[in-house]
Amino acid sequence: MNTITFRSLMLAIAVVMMQQAVAQTPTVVTDSRYARGATMAFGRIKTVNVNGGPAIQKRGFCLSETPEPTVNDVVSNKQLSSSGTVYYFDDLKPATKYYMRAYATNQDGVTGYGDIIKFYTIPKGSVTCWYNNGGDEAANTRINEAVTKACDIFSKLTSIKKHFSMGYSAGTPTADCAYRDDPWINMGANASYQRTGTIMHEMQHGLGVIPYSTQWSGDILRSGNGTGEWLGDRVSAFLDFWDNTTGSRLKGDTQHMWPYGINGANEDNGTLALYYANAMIGQALGEDGLQHTYSTFADPYYALDQEDDVKYYIKNESENRGLYTSCLVATATGTLKWQEMTIAEATQNDNAAWYVTFTPGNQYYQFRNAATGQYITFADGAIKTVSKTAPASSENWHLMRGRVDIDGQRGYWMIHPESSWTPKCLQAEANGATTAATFNIANSATAQRWLMMTAAQMDEMAHYAVNQIKKSVNDQLAQLKALVDVPHVERSSGAGVDASVQSVISSFESRLTTAGDVAELSAMVGELQDAATVFLRGVSAADMSKPFDLTYMLENPTVDSNTDGWSQAARVNYQCAEFYQKDIDFYQTLKNLPSGTYAFCVQGFQRPGPYTSAAGVSVNALVIAGNKSVRMAHIVSDAQPSQVGIGDEKTMDGKYVPDNMEAASAYFERGLYENRVLTTVANNGGQLKLWIKCQGMQSGYWVIFDNFRLYFYGGVSIDDVTSVGAVKEVPAVIDNTYYDLQGRRVDTPRKGLYLLNGKKVIIR
Repeated sequence: MNTITFRSLMLAIAVVMMQQAVAQTPTVVTDSRYARGATMAFGRIKTVNVNGGPAIQKRGFCLSETPEPTVNDVVSNKQLSSSGTVYYFDDLKPATKYYMRAYATNQDGVTGYGDIIKFYTIPKGSVTCWYNNGGDEAANTRINEAVTKACDIFSKLTSIKKHFSMGYSAGTPTADCAYRDDPWINMGANASYQRTGTIMHEMQHGLGVIPYSTQWSGDILRSGNGTGEWLGDRVSAFLDFWDNTTGSRLKGDTQHMWPYGINGANEDNGTLALYYANAMIGQALGEDGLQHTYSTFADPYYALDQEDDVKYYIKNESENRGLYTSCLVATATGTLKWQEMTIAEATQNDNAAWYVTFTPGNQYYQFRNAATGQYITFADGAIKTVSKTAPASSENWHLMRGRVDIDGQRGYWMIHPESSWTPKCLQAEANGATTAATFNIANSATAQRWLMMTAAQMDEMAHYAVNQIKKSVNDQLAQLKALVDVPHVERSSGAGVDASVQSVISSFESRLTTAGDVAELSAMVGELQDAATVFLRGVSAADMSKPFDLTYMLENPTVDSNTDGWSQAARVNYQCAEFYQKDIDFYQTLKNLPSGTYAFCVQGFQRPGPYTSAAGVSVNALVIAGNKSVRMAHIVSDAQPSQVGIGDEKTMDGKYVPDNMEAASAYFERGLYENRVLTTVANNGGQLKLWIKCQGMQSGYWVIFDNFRLYFYGGVSIDDVTSVGAVKEVPAVIDNTYYDLQGRRVDTPRKGLYLLNGKKVIIR
């Protein structure tokens, strides 16, 4: 009995000691964000808790090429300051898979670890520069030291390969650089610019940060028609990490960027944190799609976080190409097609399953079909599958991650690598076909992007999609109810339109309680749209001051951040769009409309020339709907007796008018500069082109607009509508749902600008 008691006591003591040891192990939380270059990697520690143990003696990061690094592997306590502490490794192997995690060791030698981050270093860049040593000895020494350091940093942190030449130019005030395949830098005599930061700034010009030709000055990856924020995710992800924040956007004008652009000697603080950030932004710009040279495409990178032995299923991002109903399969003849199947059917069909591998040395992916063993290849201008024992260059694919969330997932462009700004990529066509199409970097190119998911991720997406589509059905149903609530009369007595639509509404309310299938819910969206069309074909507005609001049919009616859905890019800022000294052909076309009378409305004005001379000049910009048009409001038409007080304002004819986009937006918010065109659609199923057009935007001519709306009156005459006057606003459906500025639902809005019940709101 005594022996048993003693053994039990010792066991209890051992258990207590073990529990105390575990309890005193430091708790470490690794920040999941990181940055990497060719020979360097950077990480952050979120928190360290002593967990009841002694104080922390050491902390940092450990790294290895195997999945669970410890302090017995490579350890780094090197750090720099950038909105907190950033730890870093250097002298890593380029193009190598690594694992790293944060650690903390207390004074008793007990170490705790954070979560593991898997990453790949990129191939080592080769940025070189020849200098003609044209200055005096002191200048040459400064310049050569700056050049050596700049080239070293770019080569360590990027995969960019480019040679620069530089000449001393005493007449150059600071420095300048041209964009071309063999760029030339002029270095001036001002010693304050003969530093590393200036060299890196000028190299960025040679890498595509310029006012012409590249995506930097384009209207797809830049807001404001090439003058605002950079919209690529890779740059934003780096800035979020480096600045220890969220929601970052790189900003810039036509040829400068900030932060970290080093846009003058005053911005060069000489720190590695600044220089490293500048170089890694250059790399991230290339990964987002900026062309570093005339003859190459964007930089490839590890975009899809894959494992070699996991099966992936590929869906096209477009709902019209089987997003919810199909998967990409390999056929017996070697063609690729998107084929209708459920998730359960896909997971039982290895023709729909793909093994995805990644080659660090070139940053390209390879796709092998699980059933046939064949690889996806590019051959003879086509994308198909081919039998090979090992993939070669024709089986390499550049994956570029999309910038738009699709039911919690992101799609990828699957691009054939080639030395061209317009390579070929896999595109879904109608009826299950695929083709090799010219790459289109626009968000709207959904048929070119592919979701690549595990079976578990497909299940997760399906669950998410059911909820999202059910909300969309509810929105459509609410919209139909809003149309029915508008005071109206039936066009034909006894047609039973109201009874029919009420029956439809009741049916959908009942079906929504049991519907849980993506295909069924997707069909319901279309059915509700058809029901709204049938209803509108049979009714007319009873009160000309309360027409049917069909603004929901317009794509991107508020043009708050871009011109998606419209035919021409405009400069977008302050939630409105402008054209300056540039001809306008800005439209979209609605189809399958009911016959009847419509009002197309937009706030906007034209200043036909500089504000000093435009008052007496007639406008030549038109607002057009179908075959009807009106001249756009003249800037003096809503001039104000006192200043609005926002943005720049000028006086014309003794009153105040806006003189920049900020002021114009403020005038629009006060309901000023309303334009309305009345038109008709002759037959059911017709179409309507809605348009702002101007030929001859001469020097100083300025057109700016916002807030497009479309109203429907049914089978009443234009004369009956004309006598009432413009409709300012029709009450919106109140559903307390947030939408982004492209009209997409946002379930969990973060910081930014959104639409809520038809109004713009900012979440800070």
